[in-house]
Amino acid sequence: MSKREFRTRLIRRDEDDGSFDREFWQGLGHEAIFAAMWDMVAEAEAFRGKDASQHRLQRSVHHLQRRDG
Repeated sequence: MSKREFRTRLIRRDEDDGSFDREFWQGLGHEAIFAAMWDMVAEAEAFRGKDASQHRLQRSVHHLQRRDG
């Protein structure tokens, strides 16, 4: 069984500068942040009654060409 780590802090609304959240998410790393984001996408799609397995990130293609002169 893996060891779980918990972080807590009691703050008042008017004292919240967001630093606790930033430190928490930055401490998890990029892969964990992306996995959490994808879980939220899947939950939102399920809430709408859609199949999240067909969902993917938007892809955009741009072509930039430098003008001489």
